[in-house]
Amino acid sequence: MKKIISAAQTRATDSFTITKEGISSIDLMERASKRFVECFLELYPAVSSVCVFAGTGNNGGDGLAIARLLQRNGVDAQAYLVKYADSLSADCKSNFDRLDNCVVLKEGDHTGVNCELIIDAIFGSGLNRPVEGWLADLFDDINRSDVPVVSVDVPSGLFADSSGHGAVIRADDTITFQRPKRSFFVPETGRFTGKWHCVDIGLNEAFIEGQESDFYLIEASDVGLPKREKFSHKGNFGKVQLLAGSYGKMGAAILCAKAIMRSGAGLLTVHIPREGYTAMQVSVPEAMVTVDEGGEFISNPVVQSDASAICIGPGLGVNESTVHGLLQFLRSVEKPLVLDADALNILAQNPLLLKELPSKTVLTPHVGEFHRLFGECKDGFERLERAQQAAKKYDLVIVLKGAHTAVVDSERVVFNNTGNAGMATGGSGDVLAGIITALLGQGMAASEAALSGVYLHGLAGDYAAKKVGEVSLMASDLLESLPYSIDNVRKKKII
Repeated sequence: MKKIISAAQTRATDSFTITKEGISSIDLMERASKRFVECFLELYPAVSSVCVFAGTGNNGGDGLAIARLLQRNGVDAQAYLVKYADSLSADCKSNFDRLDNCVVLKEGDHTGVNCELIIDAIFGSGLNRPVEGWLADLFDDINRSDVPVVSVDVPSGLFADSSGHGAVIRADDTITFQRPKRSFFVPETGRFTGKWHCVDIGLNEAFIEGQESDFYLIEASDVGLPKREKFSHKGNFGKVQLLAGSYGKMGAAILCAKAIMRSGAGLLTVHIPREGYTAMQVSVPEAMVTVDEGGEFISNPVVQSDASAICIGPGLGVNESTVHGLLQFLRSVEKPLVLDADALNILAQNPLLLKELPSKTVLTPHVGEFHRLFGECKDGFERLERAQQAAKKYDLVIVLKGAHTAVVDSERVVFNNTGNAGMATGGSGDVLAGIITALLGQGMAASEAALSGVYLHGLAGDYAAKKVGEVSLMASDLLESLPYSIDNVRKKKII
């Protein structure tokens, strides 16, 4: 698990690395620039002409070094020094002097860009004021260009640790150094990065791990999967109960049930309304079914005494009888719980029940459900802060779904980096709830089940997108790809 640190902590790590290794700052800049170029040429191996816009600080120094290194690799790289300050940082000046031809741009100058791709190295992660004026106009010209834009470390104009910003360059790719920045993970700012790629520039990892931070990035090696011994039987892998479905929403219950079985649960009992019986039995013959007295809605759920984990919510609906029945159920249950979809909406209408939930109950809200539960937030940073507060106050594990789903517990926020925009489709969340519940039912701790479930779910989405594309991806495609996701994590063959 990678610790995510602030811009100030990154600068401190730079200084420590320089002292520890006995190198100069220009040497570290050269190393970072080489790693950038290696990654860049893997992403764009056929590019022949590049315009590099470099600022007057150290990010600009990176850009000027990158232009020189690209020239050595046979790329026609034209450097432009965007002179927004009278003087250059020492390392930027050093790299400026090493270039044979660098065009200096000042206010009022016309860029005249004529290249296949733009590299943005105007401002780095240390920016602390909004970009405006003639620089904003330059950013607008770059954003309106018909060529790809690749940013160095962060898109210029973006703050590393907050959502505030003025004009920002919208990158197609961002090649960032050592660690992604916090602003990459929230929608208000993460939308500017395009696809980001993190390159190791050799900063001191022990120093990074010693920094205080609540934020982490999950890696494949962090994903836990229950072992399956030769003489195991179905009773060893959990007895899961699922309360789901209502008239017109049985598909959600079926998707969740299939995900539970695909994720290794030994036994599954699904409690559904009477009219969903045939659909469930035909679609998921592996599941046992108990039928509620309600025809179209669940109204009288009963706790399965030997359940090792219970999932409530997919397709449940918010019928009055369902609300009443669920409130009684939640007041009596002491099993490990996953609450999803309409269970969250019912909980939001009855917030006092938050105090009565079993310890480490897993909630899986999308942004709208989260706001209904815990109040409107102005941006992603406030939402994460409020999720941390709620997790601590009620001893919850909150899976805040989105482009970089965050698993929040009382100690940390862990972001996920698997998955893609094709997963923004109905039923995707039902599959995720099923995966987490299955892992929880097999004995994993709530936080670990949530982390592993989120990673596997996103990875299944990535495999599915390779097969059908993002636009055509459906939740059922996630179920088809889930076995490959699980198996490849087990075998450490992530592709």
